[in-house]
Amino acid sequence: MNASRRPKRHNERDTRRVRVGIVTEYYYPLLGGISENVHHTATALVSRGHDVTIITSSPSTNGNGLPHPNGIPVRRVGRSTRIYGNGAVAHFTVGGTGLWNDLKEVLHGEPFDVLQLHSPLFFTLPPLAALLGRCPRVGTFHSYFAPTILPTLVYNSLKGVLQKQFVNRLDGVTVVSPSVLEALSRYFELDNVRVIPNGVDTTMFTPNAPRLPRFGSDKRTLLFLGRFDPRNGLPFMIRAFTEVRKRMTDVRLVIVGTGPLEPVYKNMVPEALRDDVHFEGPALVNRPSYYTTADVFCSPISNASFGITLLESMACGTPIVATDNVGYRDLLDPSEGLLVDGDVHVFADAIIQLLSDDRLRGTMRDAGLRKAERFSWPRVAGSLLEYFEEVVNGR
Repeated sequence: MNASRRPKRHNERDTRRVRVGIVTEYYYPLLGGISENVHHTATALVSRGHDVTIITSSPSTNGNGLPHPNGIPVRRVGRSTRIYGNGAVAHFTVGGTGLWNDLKEVLHGEPFDVLQLHSPLFFTLPPLAALLGRCPRVGTFHSYFAPTILPTLVYNSLKGVLQKQFVNRLDGVTVVSPSVLEALSRYFELDNVRVIPNGVDTTMFTPNAPRLPRFGSDKRTLLFLGRFDPRNGLPFMIRAFTEVRKRMTDVRLVIVGTGPLEPVYKNMVPEALRDDVHFEGPALVNRPSYYTTADVFCSPISNASFGITLLESMACGTPIVATDNVGYRDLLDPSEGLLVDGDVHVFADAIIQLLSDDRLRGTMRDAGLRKAERFSWPRVAGSLLEYFEEVVNGR
């Protein structure tokens, strides 16, 4: 770690206003876990009297006219583009030769005390900020990756350069789960690491969110919520729902999300079930109501680093069936939901088990509500702020 750049200790750190720059490839209007993390972290820090500026790129349309949620300043440099690969969609910033100078102008033009770099090893803004930043830098890592052939080849071939040029420039490291730390530690030497999870807005995601009246009590409701990336498992979910309907006819599937593969996924729904499969779009405003309307939230992701949608579901009191993966295993206890193997028939069996057991669903609801409160954003942001202050004060 880069101890030489750390400022001297401040005796009155508890009353000192901290000026934070958050550098990220993902921010609104892009949706997803990192965007949510950035937004809620910034909101919570500002509510405590600190200054936050979000540094990101413009979407494909001009981002200068985009609203700033909660009025938090957003500086946009370069333009966001996306690539597809390995069953996922990744976003990165392009801007030609001017990108370096534009980012440098932002980072050097404001008196930041600390920079938080989301996914600092992935192109392009966060690693550039690791090179350009003149104040302490904290890298926040979100992604778990299994030790398969591709990441092993990539990281083994590049780990020397990445360690020296980027990891060693970080004054602190946070990871959203122990599994993410495990994955990084296979390739990099990390010091001063803190596990600080993602959080959930328990004022927004609550059992009191109104149910959606168009989904009445004549049928039980299963909810799938996520971007239409192949890795999020919507084809799996459609097959599992088909299995459920072979044994229970009073069940519907509500799908919240969007993406270019939507026509493909709609065509996967058997014709006989299409009246009971509802594609709802992205649901930007009333997402909590989808959780409270659902009897079971289903998350068939095969590989996850954390589980933000699981937290949202627990905060709304909705029981969970999810595929067993390392990120979900870090978060979800058996009392709060069912983690099952990635087999369609096993997944369908778990859904039917929950739908058939009112007492079990009630027990999971209560346990999930208790868990979600531990992950409320004010608590999470408080832990992050304490870590920022430790890094800034050189401890």
